[in-house]
Amino acid sequence: MELPTFLTVLALGRFAIGLAPIVAPVHASRLLGFPSEHDNPTSRLMARLFGVRDIGLGAIVLADLADPAALRRALWLNLAMDLGDALMIAIPLVRRQGIVRAAALSLAFALGGAAAWTVALAWQAG
Repeated sequence: MELPTFLTVLALGRFAIGLAPIVAPVHASRLLGFPSEHDNPTSRLMARLFGVRDIGLGAIVLADLADPAALRRALWLNLAMDLGDALMIAIPLVRRQGIVRAAALSLAFALGGAAAWTVALAWQAG
C-alpha cells in the first residue's frame, strides 16, 4: 500500500466516524454503549458537532495530499485531536461516571487513531 492510499483510508475512516452521529445518532450512541437515558437533544447536538469536526479533519488530509508540508501539519493536527480526545475520554473513566463501556470504546478509537496518525507521520518522514 502506498502512503496516499493509507491516508485516504484514514480520512475516509474519519468521515465515517463523523457521519455516524449525524445520520444515525441513536444507533451510534448505542454501539458505543451510552445509556439510553443519555439520548437527548443536547447530547445529539454535541455528537453532531464532533461529527462535523471529524469530517473536517478528514477533508484537510485529502486536500493536502499533494503538498508534503501541509500534509505533515494535517497529520500532526489529526494526531493532536486524537490525543486530546483520549485525554478527555479518560476523565469519566477516572471519575467513575457510569459510562465505562462508552468511554472505554471511545478511548480505543482515539488511541487507535493516534497510533495510525503516528504511523502516517513516520511513513511520510521516510
